[in-house]
Amino acid sequence: MSNYPVTSHKRPTHIPALDGVRLVAVGMVILHHITSGSHSSFLLRLVGMQHDNGIGPPLFFVLSGALLTTVILDTRHTENRYSNFLVRRMLRIFPLYFGYLGLLTADTWIQTGKPPVHLWVFALFSQNIFVNYAGHTGSVLHTYHLWTIAVQDQFYLLWPLLLWRCNSNRQMRVLCFAGIAFSFLSRVVLLNPAFPPEYTVRSLPAVACCMCLGGLLALERREETILTPFFLKSLIPLLLACAIWMWHGLVFNSPLGSLVGYPLVALTCTAVVASALQPTSVIARVFGSKIFATGGKKYAFAMYMFHPALLNFFVLLSIPSLVVRLALFFASTIVISGISYRFIESPFLHMQVGRGKKRSSEPVRAPVGTTFANPISG
Repeated sequence: MSNYPVTSHKRPTHIPALDGVRLVAVGMVILHHITSGSHSSFLLRLVGMQHDNGIGPPLFFVLSGALLTTVILDTRHTENRYSNFLVRRMLRIFPLYFGYLGLLTADTWIQTGKPPVHLWVFALFSQNIFVNYAGHTGSVLHTYHLWTIAVQDQFYLLWPLLLWRCNSNRQMRVLCFAGIAFSFLSRVVLLNPAFPPEYTVRSLPAVACCMCLGGLLALERREETILTPFFLKSLIPLLLACAIWMWHGLVFNSPLGSLVGYPLVALTCTAVVASALQPTSVIARVFGSKIFATGGKKYAFAMYMFHPALLNFFVLLSIPSLVVRLALFFASTIVISGISYRFIESPFLHMQVGRGKKRSSEPVRAPVGTTFANPISG
């Protein structure tokens, strides 16, 4: 072992505040689905004016880019790095994802007498590409929220292959900035009426800027540049700008919303994640608290997967009080998410995956443990 250099960098320990960010992102998605178009109060109008899927998904994607890039950097000198990475990803996503598809198939068959159609787009994680097929499955359970899973998995397939070809932090930063520029140009092209309007918010090229911004945050943790103080100092102005725009109706698939609004939201989400990475910040202390961290780690994925079906069920209940119905919705969502984590997700998460031996020709790193996670599933 003495023949191989050992880098001084150690893997970062688990950061509870990032679990809290995940829970907040899920909460924003749920609030968006509950309050979309509401004008009954300042808060509900502000949240409800998140047109075109709201700001929860961009926050997911920034967090995804940061976590994924960290994992890629930590495994770059191991054997079977790509296959091990994909297996861990499948163990985290597949059980609940395909379990949900199985549930909607059975429920649709029972209620309508025939199975849903076009489920192949979901099996191939391409529902954000074949949006017409994905929107006409005939399912009695909602599938509109599954597009974020497809975007992330498409990015997870490509990003390691690109990042592992870089030989320095500088090259990795160039790659991230190139990805941001490519994403912006893609948004320009996708505004053409020949493309479905959903592509401006659901296609990988259009939202890759968020993942690449997250990648820059991961690189900042290894070698800080001017980006970290920039994002920390710009957090409040960016939040105010987003709030004002949302109040007046931020529409992502309009020309102005696509080319200015979405990048503004992406920068704001990046500033939030950057603040969560600072242990002394208010966001890190709040999001890193037990209730946020535990909720993001153990409950967020199932909450995201099941909340549309549960929301639809409780909306249709013949209970006159909206407050009671919402209370039942949130309580049932938490309970079902806890059961899901305990009996479906956790057994797969604890399965041993080949940890990949160090390549003898590459630098060896100190094996300090870290938690692999993605923004939705934890």
